[in-house]
Amino acid sequence: MGSVHQLADHQPDLVLPRTAPLPALLEHLRANKAQGTLNIWCSAASTGEEPWSIAITAAEAFDSLKPPVKIISTDLDTSVLKTAQAGVYSADKVDKLTPLQLSRFFSKRADGQYEIRPELREMMTFRRQNLIDPVWSVRGPFDAIFCRNVMIYFDRSTQLRILERFAPLLRSNGLLFVGHSENLYHAAHLFRLRGKTVYELNSPEAKAAGAAPGRGR
Repeated sequence: MGSVHQLADHQPDLVLPRTAPLPALLEHLRANKAQGTLNIWCSAASTGEEPWSIAITAAEAFDSLKPPVKIISTDLDTSVLKTAQAGVYSADKVDKLTPLQLSRFFSKRADGQYEIRPELREMMTFRRQNLIDPVWSVRGPFDAIFCRNVMIYFDRSTQLRILERFAPLLRSNGLLFVGHSENLYHAAHLFRLRGKTVYELNSPEAKAAGAAPGRGR
């Protein structure tokens, strides 16, 4: 498959950190607080609901609007990235947040829409990236990579090439988040299931396997 549009409807609302799969991220961030700056790549940012939900989860994990977390959010489509970067959403997009979260993480505008607070923006970098490009602009290591509901639009061989490129970018204890309809059985040499929609490296050797010559680097 030569190209794919990373669809804007894969994460339609900003969600609570307790909403799957974010509890696994919340736990992972809290467990690695002593590590220093934690790095996350959201590889299909679309219109921003997912990366901003990740940012909210990071803020809650550290109980701070300025947690030691950096998020790189990428997408193939520059038009949806502009929406994501703006961080402005209608009320129906944020109705899964509690009133406390809404007031903590957003400012209500005169037009009734909600805008992400500037403190959370400091975590975020947006850039264009096509996952099938021969060279990626992102550099690890990452503590988590999100690639949810994207793999289903690639054929199996393309999926495997992408997964082989994800593996060396993850820290040894890093997590890979995929969609509910996706599984990584064909990449069992690289990843093993940790929880529903959450994978971890199969072994330390998996990083080397993914980085091996001829593995889609």
